[in-house]
Amino acid sequence: MIRLDRFNIPIPRAALGPILLAVFIVLLITLRTPPPRPIIAPPSAVTWNHPIELPVDPDAARQPPPPITGQFVQRSNLDIISAEGLFSPADQAILATELEQALNYTTGRFGSGPNDRVSAYVGLEPGCGLHGIAYTEQRTVQVFTCADLPRYRTVTIMAHEFVHQLAHDRYGPAHLQADMILLEGLATWGAGSYWLGGQPDFATFVREYKANGSLLPLATSYVGRSISDMNRLYYQWGSFVEFLIVTYGREAFDALYVTGNRAPGSANYAGVYGKSLTDLEQEWLAWLD
Repeated sequence: MIRLDRFNIPIPRAALGPILLAVFIVLLITLRTPPPRPIIAPPSAVTWNHPIELPVDPDAARQPPPPITGQFVQRSNLDIISAEGLFSPADQAILATELEQALNYTTGRFGSGPNDRVSAYVGLEPGCGLHGIAYTEQRTVQVFTCADLPRYRTVTIMAHEFVHQLAHDRYGPAHLQADMILLEGLATWGAGSYWLGGQPDFATFVREYKANGSLLPLATSYVGRSISDMNRLYYQWGSFVEFLIVTYGREAFDALYVTGNRAPGSANYAGVYGKSLTDLEQEWLAWLD
């Protein structure tokens, strides 16, 4: 028998092995528990202590979506599936109504609707990190969440993903090669009030970045950058899209959207507007004021 003299606890030798095994299992579970995903939207936009994330690998959305199963609810233009046990039947029905409203809202703001039905899947994220992805070629948008997160967080991210699908339906395969500034900027702008956190527009939202000197050049890639930089870029790009549409009209923006090759700043700004991205960026900065 072994004694822990400090605590005066006798431990039989026969029990020592099972105790060490139990400690090892606890340590293994702790090390394998996935950490929360990083924040990808300012707290002023989505007020919750859990993280929120948007896909940072757009090319992943070109792959076939993984098989999905769960609770099924149908609404006009929407087939909604949520992971088993994620929502109660009552909450599932409410979620379906809220997602239908989000699609209707983004359709109105975007200016055109879906060409066919859209599958919206809400999956379980064990790490309780909120993130979404749009498989626009397969007409499937997905958001991953957990039971600890409020339902409206799911709808917030799904609104962004809906706009990606609307963009594919409007612009066709060219959408898959869109300039990243326009691709993510349009989805952020199109989500409108779902992403504005009470601000009236994206110019107002981004004006704070300009005032504190934290703006990044528009043609900045988020690859390898900090989460706070990614936050700013999504909102800056949303504001820049807002500026282009308000200042030069939607027809010119539509012509611009189909000219990129994925890289930030790759669209043919000079060919459409007669001005370089650098010149347009300076106009945008002045417009913010």
